[in-house]
Amino acid sequence: MVLSLLFPALILMIVSGCVKYSFRGALPSSIKTIAIPLFEDRSNWIGLQDKMTNDVINAFIEDNSLQVIENEDDSDLVLRATINSVSQQLSSVAGDETVLEEKYVVSVKVECYNRQTDKLLWNGTISDFGIVPGTGGQAEQDEAVNEATERIVAEILNRTVAAW
Repeated sequence: MVLSLLFPALILMIVSGCVKYSFRGALPSSIKTIAIPLFEDRSNWIGLQDKMTNDVINAFIEDNSLQVIENEDDSDLVLRATINSVSQQLSSVAGDETVLEEKYVVSVKVECYNRQTDKLLWNGTISDFGIVPGTGGQAEQDEAVNEATERIVAEILNRTVAAW
């Protein structure tokens, strides 16, 4: 008897745990759309402008908390960014001055503008890095830049949906 009462309750608890949950952070409920124009690129790193812009757009699409639209005039938020630099820094050098590791630091200035209030939602410069072994070539350098941009993209998404 007790088992027949507990079994449906247990099934209900298991099924309710499978319901999709969406985190909208601190954004007002009236904010539903975002426009993300092509990032400006001052770094001259080949392909980074398109890749980073598309990665940010895809991050918002996957997150599903805001709808990405093309027309800035119809959007609630506009996210603009400038890739300021990709810089190479020595990270680790051996006693004989052989380079063991290099850092590739990506720096991006971002502004997220709330069109409903005509004010900045947030702005700032986000930097991150990837590591390349001293013997790394162009493919490893590109991978280091990609690692840095992945974390920058995640930070842009988090700052926007959390409205810090």
